[in-house]
Amino acid sequence: MALRAIIIDDEQNGIESLKLLIEKFIPDVRVVAATAESSRGIKLITDFHPDIVFLDINMPGMNGFEMLSGLEYRDFALIFTTAHAEYALKALKSNALDYLLKPIDIDDLQSAIEKVRSNRQKKSLPDLGNFYAELGKSSKIALNTKNKVEYIDRNDIVRMESDSNYTHVHTLSGGELVVGRTIRDFEEMLCKAGGVFMRVHQSHIVNLNHVVRFKKDNSGIITMRDSKDVPLSKQKREEFLKWLKP
Repeated sequence: MALRAIIIDDEQNGIESLKLLIEKFIPDVRVVAATAESSRGIKLITDFHPDIVFLDINMPGMNGFEMLSGLEYRDFALIFTTAHAEYALKALKSNALDYLLKPIDIDDLQSAIEKVRSNRQKKSLPDLGNFYAELGKSSKIALNTKNKVEYIDRNDIVRMESDSNYTHVHTLSGGELVVGRTIRDFEEMLCKAGGVFMRVHQSHIVNLNHVVRFKKDNSGIITMRDSKDVPLSKQKREEFLKWLKP
C-alpha cells in the first residue's frame, strides 16, 4: 500500500519540484494534498491523516515549528524541508525523522523515505517538548479553534482556563478563544522555568505579567488584568510566592 504524503511549503515551485521527484522516483509514495499556507496545512493534516508530512520550516506567518503547535493529529512521519542549513540541526534536535536541504537531492529523498519505511511502527511524532522549546523563542503562538487558526502574540494572553479537552484562552483585548487542546498541552508548551506563564491550579494557567493582585485567602486568589479571579492551588502556592518576592 502506498504511503500517503502531504507537502507544506510556502513556495509553489518547491511543492511542484518535490511532487515531481516523488512521482518519478518514489512509486510507493502518493502526494494526497499540498499547500503553500501553513494555516491550511493544519487542516489538511487533520482531514487526510497522512503517513508522511514534508514541512518547510521557514514560512511567513507561521513557521514549521509554530504550525506543529496547532496540530491535534500527530500520527505521521515528519520530514523537514529547508533552504537554510542552520535549520537542519534544529530539525534533528526536534526529533524530526529527517530533513532535506533545498534544492532536494534525489538520493537524500530516497534515503529519507527508506527511513520512513523502516520506522513504520514508530511513525508518530516523538516528544513535542523540543518543538515547544523552539516555539518558546517566538513571541507568536498558533491557536487552532473550531473554524480557524488564530495567530496571536503570546504576550497578549492573560490567562487560560481548562474545560475538559478544551482550553479557553483569554486575551488582553477581552477576547476568548476556545482551543481543542488540554490545559496540560499548554503547560508543556508555555510553562517553562523562569518564564512568564505558570500553571497555578489544575484548571488555570496565568501570564505572570498580567497579575495585578494577590489575596492570601485560603491558598490564595490571583486577580488578573481582565479583573477575573483565579484560584491558587496549595501545591502551587510556594512556587507562586517565590515569584512574588522582589
